[in-house]
Amino acid sequence: MTTKRSAETSGTTLHAALSSPMRLELVGLFGEEPGPLSISDMAERIGRPATSLYHHVRVLEDAGVLRRAGTRPKGKRFETLYEVTGTRLEVSVDPHDETTARQAGQTMSAALRMAERDFLASLDRDDVCTEGEHRNLTGMRAHMRLSPQALARLNGFLQELESRARELVVESGDPGPDDQFLSLTFLMAPLRGRWVAGDTNPTTDEGDPS
Repeated sequence: MTTKRSAETSGTTLHAALSSPMRLELVGLFGEEPGPLSISDMAERIGRPATSLYHHVRVLEDAGVLRRAGTRPKGKRFETLYEVTGTRLEVSVDPHDETTARQAGQTMSAALRMAERDFLASLDRDDVCTEGEHRNLTGMRAHMRLSPQALARLNGFLQELESRARELVVESGDPGPDDQFLSLTFLMAPLRGRWVAGDTNPTTDEGDPS
């Protein structure tokens, strides 16, 4: 599950909030089941004491990623409920701003560490499927050289994939017994030193032939 940054939240604040694997995991909990969650709900789902999560929830709230969604009784007191502020995570970064670039790198690093953990944990599941139309585990890493026109088409495909994925979530309706909660992580980045137009001897960053 992802969230959309509020207009009032600065990029620096958002990057700092999402640079923690723990906070990314907390945000992801809101896609598993519909409705708001309390801190005790979050603690139960990730197997950690609730006292260890208050700081992380406050950081996410201050960054505009989570917001309060009422209260509910718990024993002799009331506990606060939280919900995400949108349906997707979109973090912009200025590569020429050293602070936001570093924090964006930390955010992506945290996301990739979580993806690795999710992948390894899925190998122990009885329902893992790597082939066919019900495949729920796959991975890909590819290097490619694209013209400006091809890159524009690739970005069009990716935007269409994202849009269609959100439509599928809506079409699925209320959760059913056969539904699966999936993790999808995607990264695209230009490679340095691998190919330059007109270069007949492309090299890696270290100067070795690629």
